[in-house]
Amino acid sequence: AYPDLSAFATLNEEFSIGDPELQADAVLDSWRRAGVLPDGIDIELVFASYNILDSSAKLGVCTKLAQDEEVFAVVSGLNFTIGSECLSTRFATPVIDTEGAPPSLYQRGAPWFFTLRTDYQTQLASYGQWALDLGVLDGQRVGIYFETPLGEGVAVMRELFDAAGIEVVSVTETSGEGIGSPEDQVAVRRFIEDEVDVVLPLVGGSSAVNVYSFAEGQGYRPLYLDLDYAEHTSGIAADTNPVEQYDATMAMTMTRVGERAGGMDVAGAEACVTNYERFAGEDISRDVPESGEYASILRTCDLFTSLLAGLAGAAADLTPENVVAALETAGEIELVGSANGSFRPDDQSLVDEYRTIQWDASCPCWRALDDFAPMRRDG
Repeated sequence: AYPDLSAFATLNEEFSIGDPELQADAVLDSWRRAGVLPDGIDIELVFASYNILDSSAKLGVCTKLAQDEEVFAVVSGLNFTIGSECLSTRFATPVIDTEGAPPSLYQRGAPWFFTLRTDYQTQLASYGQWALDLGVLDGQRVGIYFETPLGEGVAVMRELFDAAGIEVVSVTETSGEGIGSPEDQVAVRRFIEDEVDVVLPLVGGSSAVNVYSFAEGQGYRPLYLDLDYAEHTSGIAADTNPVEQYDATMAMTMTRVGERAGGMDVAGAEACVTNYERFAGEDISRDVPESGEYASILRTCDLFTSLLAGLAGAAADLTPENVVAALETAGEIELVGSANGSFRPDDQSLVDEYRTIQWDASCPCWRALDDFAPMRRDG
């Protein structure tokens, strides 16, 4: 299952994620050529796209895949969470979703619901600890603007701040529905009135742009600390932000964005993209900021690598239940677009690590500043 981003690509072609079906076919072709599929097992790919802003469309894709196509398992791209919840809770279909989710969703979807990215509670506990470790919150007035699905994680993060004596003086919540929100300007006004020094923008991409733009119009320039939520750390998204507001912003990421600009090893990403170029017969730009298509190719490789761990581990008796058990005991899975990680029976989100990146508007690109460190999992 993959998002239809054609409307966004019309505004900026760099937002296009290319052809997700061809990207998936390229991975499967490489498996067949390399003989990595377990003996006697092959895969027939079934595709469905969805409007990322339409919950009913995602539920329709869930029903189509489970009832009409009778799929064995699903991997899904960005912003499909409600569809993945439907597959796991209504149809007991194993699904590996891209996005993290609230801890309560993993409980409802157990044992079928897995995610590539870390659950929201772990992510925000780690984000809070990361911010504390940077030392930039000491003696500062902190403001938080967050979307309702992040509420469980925000509560844990605020407990960390309270314990460290960090003063959170302004908090605004928004639903996260739609493109932007009426609360965007409200949040900025509150930050200004509350004399906020450091802003944590835990909202969708459109809302984040609105915040930066309105703050710039008011001559208000706080320090921002960012993270992966809503693709904030994609190069294309960061490049749309006002330079005066966003240049030199640091972010916590569980992806490998910024490795090329940071002079780090990108062999895994190169192998994934080169295979796609071979299969598709086209060249993919490595220029920064990285395009949506480049990121989608890497994400597809990571989703399918995770799926393969489940299929290989359950090959002797291939049932959905055994795929779940194989995923939970597969050990560390090496990824090319995200940090490595492992699934466990008590933690069905994959990525276990994060690092610091910094936006350089003159590049324009993210630069990775350090090595990956373990996520905080005691939240």
